Amino acid sequence: MARPSGRDIRTEVIEAATKAIQTRGASGFSYGTIADELGVKAPTIHHHFRRKAELLTTAVGDYRVQFRDQVQSLDGKTARTRLEAFAALFQAPAQRDLMCLCGAVVADWHGTDSATRAEVERFFNDQHEWLASEATRAIDAGEFSSVVDPDTFAAAFIAALEGALLLARVSHDPGAVPAAASCLLDLAAIRPADG
Repeated sequence: MARPSGRDIRTEVIEAATKAIQTRGASGFSYGTIADELGVKAPTIHHHFRRKAELLTTAVGDYRVQFRDQVQSLDGKTARTRLEAFAALFQAPAQRDLMCLCGAVVADWHGTDSATRAEVERFFNDQHEWLASEATRAIDAGEFSSVVDPDTFAAAFIAALEGALLLARVSHDPGAVPAAASCLLDLAAIRPADG
């Protein structure tokens, strides 16, 4: 709902919460800190989101949909090209010293409500499904070894990218993300020795 000033406070609150979660985690902000950042009073935020859990769920849901749309628009002639483009979606926050929003929420898993956890689970399920599909395409096209299990590859790839985001933050090197992706892609392409 837009205020007479023309500001879309609800959207601004979601964006500020998203950045706060990616920077400090799901428990690393309050309505007061967001209100100060936006130059509004905390009751203004309560008008849009009565509880912090509601704001978290909304921020994660928006992030999930935006990320899914970005993944669906990835293009490339080979599975490797598409998977490298997928990894670049994780490198982008690393370049700004941010975490994947859903990965940051997982770090506070037991402090979040069931609706937020459900959105996070949907995020990871979306990514797993897409990655497993790409791995299957890569196997069928001869880009990946036939011994690669698509579900295992999907789980390993997303875990490697989430872990690489942590390492990128510690080492101040966003290059950890594409390096992790390249390593797994190279391993998936290795053909077992003829027996």
